[in-house]
Amino acid sequence: MLLIALSAAQAGVVSRDWENGKLTLRLDDGVAEIEWISGTAFRFAHGLAAVPAVPEIKHDPVVTEFEDVRGTLILRGLYMTIEIDKANAKVRVSANSETISTLSADGVGVHVTPLGKVFGLAGPGDSQRFFFTSGYGIFIRAPRDCTFDLSNGLVHAPTAMDLIFYYGPTPKELFEQHQKVMGRIEITEPSSDRLPSAATPLPDTPLDSWEALSQMVQTLNQWSLSAILYPGLNLSTLNGAKGEVGKRAADLAAMMPLLYGNSSHMETREAWAPYLTTYLREAYDRGYPLIRPLPFEFSRDKNLDAQPDVFMLGDEVLLAPVVAPGEHRSLQLPRGHWTDLRTNIEYQGNQAIEVEAPAGQVPTFARNGAVFPLASKKAMELHYFPSLGGEFFLWEPGPRANSQFHAAPAGDFTRVEIESQVERTYEWVIHHTGRPVSVVENGTSYKAVRQRSSLKLGTWWHDGARNDLHVMVYAEAGADTIVNISF
Repeated sequence: MLLIALSAAQAGVVSRDWENGKLTLRLDDGVAEIEWISGTAFRFAHGLAAVPAVPEIKHDPVVTEFEDVRGTLILRGLYMTIEIDKANAKVRVSANSETISTLSADGVGVHVTPLGKVFGLAGPGDSQRFFFTSGYGIFIRAPRDCTFDLSNGLVHAPTAMDLIFYYGPTPKELFEQHQKVMGRIEITEPSSDRLPSAATPLPDTPLDSWEALSQMVQTLNQWSLSAILYPGLNLSTLNGAKGEVGKRAADLAAMMPLLYGNSSHMETREAWAPYLTTYLREAYDRGYPLIRPLPFEFSRDKNLDAQPDVFMLGDEVLLAPVVAPGEHRSLQLPRGHWTDLRTNIEYQGNQAIEVEAPAGQVPTFARNGAVFPLASKKAMELHYFPSLGGEFFLWEPGPRANSQFHAAPAGDFTRVEIESQVERTYEWVIHHTGRPVSVVENGTSYKAVRQRSSLKLGTWWHDGARNDLHVMVYAEAGADTIVNISF
């Protein structure tokens, strides 16, 4: 039962008009509107004399039913039902038999209860008026000068307010709905000489101290939780960074979703470019930020917001930037199994760990089942971390389509598959995997080689020191290339 109560100062409904998914109410003390935006989002507006004048939200038709029975107006949608009590204009929204929230609106704002842990309200512009908590999110479209006192559950506005309510069990569902309201803007390159117009520039504070570096990581987390998709870092902020701070700042910059300035010397960034480009496209397609704070990615885990300097980059990897002096990094891992990309050591999740963290790379951990690409000179590497099956859809800017990579273990076999949109050589890197008995593609056996430098098409090499298997594969554009590995 999702239960939301919206009341207009206990004002009764004087008259109503229902048309095309929008209910207009004249109240004893003003006016109100309720409009379906989707099956999991609606707009609520209230004012003493009129609702705020804001642009119409373009959306697909929403299948709803309207019923006027006795003392109640009922709006039924696919996932939610909205009931308005005619006597006091109280609005109740229900879904799935669980109470989520109550909202009481009057001429000076909205009272929200209950509120769990609240995320958002950070960064510039519209992000200052978006927040979410367990099960729902709210965006105040108008007025822009509203104020928030969420410790008391209050959002203040002078005479009128227009808000969007999003319902969803995970933050991803809320952010996807929020993007439909805000509109989609695309950025295609993770690095450029100038800040893309759609990006949001991060503060130009020089990253020349541990405090500044730590604050930058916290800002990344806070802004991402406020639905800022494209935070851009100006490389000039690194100019004054010296010594260990400078090295750590450069390590962080190499993994940032968006850089502007000269980044041509960053080899690490060049390797991650296909990954970053793919998640830039997902931000456009679905409204997910590239920087994913742990409460966003693991919303059901408790107390992960206590680590404001750790975040996911996309769905596959966790980053723990070093923001204090020393050669080690301590962190609390989320659920699952995680592999340190530098050492290839695997860790059980839901525990605190300390790892060696020499300068040169942000401590990066891949989750169990992850598949992701890294660019290299000889071939595009496809890293896979068993034992869970995984897949990755690589955005190809040329054909504007996704190449698909799939990997799945099944007993003594592992099957890896490539559906490439472009002609390309790939090197599968299957981590934590013993030496195989055979590697076969379409009836043709691959040959073993003694060292990685000897790899060529149709060969494989087992790295005994790291227990990784490397397989070199050629994929034609549009073809389905499947390799079966037996152990």
